[in-house]
Amino acid sequence: MRKGLLIIGVSLIVLAAIIFFVGTYLSSGITGSVESLVTEVPHITTVGPSVSIPITNVSEYTAVMVIYNDSLGRPLQVITPGPGTLETNVVYGKYIIIYAPEVSSGELRLMNNYSEVVTVYYTYGTVNVSSLAPLVLSVLIALGLGIAGVVLLILGALMKGR
Repeated sequence: MRKGLLIIGVSLIVLAAIIFFVGTYLSSGITGSVESLVTEVPHITTVGPSVSIPITNVSEYTAVMVIYNDSLGRPLQVITPGPGTLETNVVYGKYIIIYAPEVSSGELRLMNNYSEVVTVYYTYGTVNVSSLAPLVLSVLIALGLGIAGVVLLILGALMKGR
């Protein structure tokens, strides 16, 4: 057993945890905005067939998150102002949309693509993509340091002393 490698490995793992928590703390505004989005009182709108609801204007470097459900229990069509990354998931009966435009700006809309009137309950919020940088960097650095620490711990435990 090599005590030096064990000490360095443990130190790297502790440093990785500290960096991760500092990055999470620096990005706490994002978690606060997502929390308020989930607990916020929803907007309620009734729309007819082929009618769309304007949600919000989007711009470059800003991601939009929309949480909604409707009286039909089926997803509505998402109309984006241009190319970008669009993710849609269902969590506990609510539809979650995350849209990050590439270079365009305009209005994000939900369209009733069914032949019956639908009531939509929705909330939305925006996140500046640049505010994600501390979180992303801290996760990447912490992951690298954590893996290096574990490798050094294993090597220190397996190698024979001098």
